[in-house]
Amino acid sequence: MIHGPRGAFRWTAYALAATSFAAAIPTPLYPLYEERLHFSAGVLGLAFAAYTPGVFLTLFFLAPHAEQLGRKNLLYVGMAFTILAAIVFESASGVLWLALARFIAGFAVGATTSVATAAMSDLEPYRDQHHVARVAVAANFGGFAVGATLSGFLVEYAPDPTRLVYLLPVVASLIGVLAIAATPETAPEIGSRHGFHVQRVSVPAEVRRPFWVAVGGIAACYSIYGLFAALIPSYVRGGLRISSPLAAAAIVALMFGTAAIAQLGTSQIRDRRALLVGFPLMIGTLVALVLILPLTAWELVVVVTAALGASVGLTFMGSVTLVDRVASEDARGEMLAGFYLAGYLALAVPTIGVAEASEQIGLTSAGVLFGIVLALAVALLYWGIHRTPTPPGGGGRPRDRHARA
Repeated sequence: MIHGPRGAFRWTAYALAATSFAAAIPTPLYPLYEERLHFSAGVLGLAFAAYTPGVFLTLFFLAPHAEQLGRKNLLYVGMAFTILAAIVFESASGVLWLALARFIAGFAVGATTSVATAAMSDLEPYRDQHHVARVAVAANFGGFAVGATLSGFLVEYAPDPTRLVYLLPVVASLIGVLAIAATPETAPEIGSRHGFHVQRVSVPAEVRRPFWVAVGGIAACYSIYGLFAALIPSYVRGGLRISSPLAAAAIVALMFGTAAIAQLGTSQIRDRRALLVGFPLMIGTLVALVLILPLTAWELVVVVTAALGASVGLTFMGSVTLVDRVASEDARGEMLAGFYLAGYLALAVPTIGVAEASEQIGLTSAGVLFGIVLALAVALLYWGIHRTPTPPGGGGRPRDRHARA
């Protein structure tokens, strides 16, 4: 892992996965927090959506200074805040503490995501940017899948799960510190002084149409991410009448795990071509989800979840590689800031919306409503990509086989 040509690259990917792993830990605990802390689903949804402003603060105010502060230093910050979030979660006695813990977790993710990806781009020995994108996205989704599964297992079988489970992100982050220490610093301007600045969002006019298609893709993926995190734990318990937290976590993990596998296993389906496959598959599986939610049949939920994960994996990969194709080096930072801004905003909408709507019309009806809205939005995106003159899929930036680590 350390001494191979991609050793440092892989350890940096681990640090990226560790924050995603930690963010998944509370997922099976939604119903327990509702019962033990006596909060409504709407209030709890708002608390867990506090993750998003934490991401924004670091993504726009701290991450832009990574080149001067040092990428490794910011990755250490990400690990430290991941541990702090776990400590606050473990001792949370009310909804404000849960919101604070989620905010800190978002802060950790914002400090890690763009910085780790930039470091991975420099540490990839063959300068294969599609491999960087594929591994970075798979680390995010794969980390979430593993975190949700292990959390569900401890919640089901371990004593005092709302405390013990938070040892997982602490251990993962401490390993992440060792992983970061084993990698070289890649920031080219460390120690230089450029003054404080906020990350701008800017897209050149000539690539705005394909950029908006890519933004729609990541927004759709993160909306499904938020929908599943908000809906499935309570739906499994209330709709399917399955009291097992492990079962709820496994279904959420299935979606994220399938997404990660889809990205690792479809390396030749990229940018526009991946979207042309991913969007219709996503529409079909969202329609299927809307139809099967009222049936309360767990077997159908599992099948649709796996298919939805595959569609998310393809769509996310298509969106990331499309931005990678059309962004010039000068505009890449500004474009990626806008790209991820859209994704994290989209993540918050179903997290809050499903929780609030479930109090008025019931959880299953809320899931059906958001499923229909998402299906219609993705259908518009599918229509839009057919009308958008984007580069043909599958090429991207070439791999330089002669580059050295």
